[in-house]
Parts: sequence; C-alpha cells; structure tokens
Amino acid sequence: MTTQAEELLGARVTATDGKVVGTVEQVFRDDVDGTPAWARVKAGKTGRFVPLGSSQVTADGLSVAFDSQKITASPDIDAGQHMSAAQAEELSRYYGLTIPAQQKRGDMAEEQGTMPTDEWLVRQEERIAVGKEMLETGRVRLHKYVDVESVEQPVHLYHEEYDIERIPVTAEDRISGSIAEGEQEIILHEERAVLRKEIVPVERVRLRAKRVEEDTTVSDQLRRERIEVEPDQQFAASHGGEKGTNSGR
Repeated sequence: MTTQAEELLGARVTATDGKVVGTVEQVFRDDVDGTPAWARVKAGKTGRFVPLGSSQVTADGLSVAFDSQKITASPDIDAGQHMSAAQAEELSRYYGLTIPAQQKRGDMAEEQGTMPTDEWLVRQEERIAVGKEMLETGRVRLHKYVDVESVEQPVHLYHEEYDIERIPVTAEDRISGSIAEGEQEIILHEERAVLRKEIVPVERVRLRAKRVEEDTTVSDQLRRERIEVEPDQQFAASHGGEKGTNSGR
C-alpha cells in the first residue's frame, strides 16, 4: 500500500461482509521497507489489527479483505508504539499471509546492536497415517443345474398263472349228465410297478460374505529433516583448525 500512514488515521474500516468494524487509530510500518503494514482498529473499547497490504482506500474509508468476524476474533496484541517481528508473524499466521523471510544474523545485530534471540530453524518430518478403503476383490455366483441319474428300487410283485386241477369222480359223487361241449374261463391278474415322482425340498443354499480378520503390514518411506552445525572453515583454520560438529534429530 503506497498510501501515507497519516492519511489512514481516523478512516472508517469496512469488512467484506459490509459491516463497519471501527476506525483506524494507529498505523505500524514494516521494519524492512518502512511501508504501512498493519493498522490498529478501534472497535468500541477494544482494538484489533488488520493487514494493510491487501486493503484498499475508498471514498468511504479503508476496505479490508476479511469479514468482520475474522477481524474481531483476531489475536489481542499489545503492540504499544512498535510491533515486534514475533507479533507481526503471529498476525500474519492468523490472517494466512506469507511470513517475510528472516533477516540475516549480521544485519539484525548491526541494526539492534544485540544478538537476536528469536531466530529458530524449524525441523520437520513426515509421519504416516494409515487409512482403509473398500475394494472389490471378486464375485461368486450360485447356479442351480439339473442332473439326471439312474436309480433302482426293489419292489415285490405277484402275477397269476393258470393250473389244471383234475379230480376223479367216484360213485359217491352221484354226477350224471349228457355228453355235450362245455367251457370254463378264468381271468388271470398280475401286479406291475407304477412309478410316481414328487418334488421334495431337501436343502436351502445361499451365498453370504464372511468377514475374516487378519493382520498385515504396510510400508512406505518417510522424509525427515536433519539440522547440523556447519562451522566456517576459514574461521576454524585461522584458529588452529579447531572445529566441531553438532547435529539434532
């Protein structure tokens, strides 16, 4: 933002949802290039900070690229007359802004006259998170076929045959008659096997999925940062070749 800080004092601050959150009561400049970076907005009895890099000056005041809820929920920082690098970094993280690169150790020492105490290297590492997904591994189908087989079943049957029975006639039978033709007829019978089929249910069959528990092992490669001390070789050579190495994991 190229607007002078003095022009922003007293400007009405409007959020993206159209709500007026307050007025600018103080402007903080960037320590590197001196441009206006943060504005303290007076909202009632409280004060909140908004970034000026993404804000626009309009005829109605200062338009901020965040909604009123985001602004009013911002960190409560007591900056006094100067905002420290740690405070600016905290606000930048909250608003999702890019954090400026750190100054070199020698530059900060010259500007402040003291050794910095808030410079840190952050060592990071990857960690694995195991999830689960359901995959189709195959399909099984039941199909009913009709098979034909020969069977034998024993059965007891009978049939009739004729037999001639001859009995001599005696005087006591007192049978008399005349000579003439005659005949006798009998009906012969036999049993035959009669097959009858009936359908009888004998079994119920169906498919179902059976859950089988098992333990397995998954493998992958993870990256891990390593921080080591790299001494100045020229400095070490000028001091008798003394050097040391320290590493952190």
